[in-house]
Amino acid sequence: MRLLRQVATNGLPVVFAVNYVSFFLFAMTKQPKAGSRDTAFFVLVDVLLRALLFPGLHVLIYVLSADWFGSFGGNRSTALAVVSPTLARSAFFENISGVYLYATMISALPLYVSAFGRSEFLGPVVRRLPMNTGVMLLALAAFALSVGLITIGAQGIASLQAR
Repeated sequence: MRLLRQVATNGLPVVFAVNYVSFFLFAMTKQPKAGSRDTAFFVLVDVLLRALLFPGLHVLIYVLSADWFGSFGGNRSTALAVVSPTLARSAFFENISGVYLYATMISALPLYVSAFGRSEFLGPVVRRLPMNTGVMLLALAAFALSVGLITIGAQGIASLQAR
């Protein structure tokens, strides 16, 4: 029951919220140019929003879980203290948050491929490689950057907490 509650109250809301933002940005890359922004800009926005939303939603949900369900011994401070170590290990699938992390990251690939493929700024560079290889390499690099920012940020916070 605890696992199901954890998936329903943490996993689903986090994956839904982060994917919602990504799909919204994906839709924006499909619109005709409405301004001077290059579509690659949306990848940067997505990466930064993921680095803030994913940990931020975990903080909120962990604190609410402490209040509502008595998780973490019902202690908000304990709930806050475990967020960073949990997220620092999630990139390596050491906990269920890794599933949530990669569930949100996989859904970003259509945005990244679309944005880089339609980018006027990066277009000349990525189109030089055959069969969209350049677009895919940049998309995978953005994917890795998102995971790296979350993991390194969480590890840094966890290190500061340990002092």
